[in-house]
Amino acid sequence: MPETDGATSRAGKLARRRAGRVRRARRLYEALSLPFLTAFLLHDPRSGDAYGLTWRRRARLVWRMYRTGRNIETGTSFRAHVAMAAKIFAIPPSVEGVIVECGAWKGGTTANLSLVADIVGRTLVVYDSFEGLPEPAAGDRWAHPFGTGAFKGELDEVIGNVTRYGVIERCDFRKGWFQDTLTDHREPIVTAFLEVDYQDSLHVCVLNLWPHLIEKGWLFIDEYTRLDFCALFFSERWWARHFDRPPPGLLGAGTGIAVGQYFLGPYGERPPLQGPNSVGLTRKDFYGMWDYVPADSDEEPAPYSSESWTTTARLPAQVVANKLRDVDSSGSDGADR
Repeated sequence: MPETDGATSRAGKLARRRAGRVRRARRLYEALSLPFLTAFLLHDPRSGDAYGLTWRRRARLVWRMYRTGRNIETGTSFRAHVAMAAKIFAIPPSVEGVIVECGAWKGGTTANLSLVADIVGRTLVVYDSFEGLPEPAAGDRWAHPFGTGAFKGELDEVIGNVTRYGVIERCDFRKGWFQDTLTDHREPIVTAFLEVDYQDSLHVCVLNLWPHLIEKGWLFIDEYTRLDFCALFFSERWWARHFDRPPPGLLGAGTGIAVGQYFLGPYGERPPLQGPNSVGLTRKDFYGMWDYVPADSDEEPAPYSSESWTTTARLPAQVVANKLRDVDSSGSDGADR
């Protein structure tokens, strides 16, 4: 027994040392990559003129977001917050709308989004029960009775954190369970962030907030590593039933959008140095439906088509058309190419 106890103790010490080295490596990478994160995600001429975003202001914003993440436990990385900022900055000031956050926890993401809201002159509407996770709904495989009350942040605690690290004046806190509060939402939404953990919560949030998104409004989710969770955004049945439209799809399903993190997935098989520090996102005008039907197939044609919707990559025909347009405008017949 003593020898076994000694081996267990040594193994535990080695595991703690390895974990410490991993944490230090991650922190070093985060600090050293800040300038690159700022340059690659926030370099957008559309936002510079509209909101007076000098490089100094952008760098200061990223630094403040990084500092918030070091001081407040959050469910998402500051890198994801910078990505959301980039999309919000690209929306012209003339477009009316608020920013919405569902699920505040300790207020870390709230603080960082309030910094963005202050720059663009918008209100950040924060929906949360401030009582932790709800009781599990029937059929929700991600919910469990043991989770009830988890990720709880008292409203006073959240307000205190946002006051210290964000801009509290930009926040409108709406306390209550999603099914009781979201039905009363009325303002147009430019960007919504859902950090809600449960399938039922995601269903309620999208069902009630999607109609209020502006034509090209963004919706971000935190649970992007769960493919079955992301599947809502590809579900033809769900979108046809509730909105009579094709599904919008979700960029970053499984591994998150590229914000400088290293995570190949799946979550349960990741190496120690890899970590999911991103978000998944979609936009109201996106088209994420598989509508191809082979010519010799007896399948029914798809009920929707990509016409009038935005695909997230140019179609081959569009590429050819653009090349032909370039040839016409240059006066060349392309023979020298």
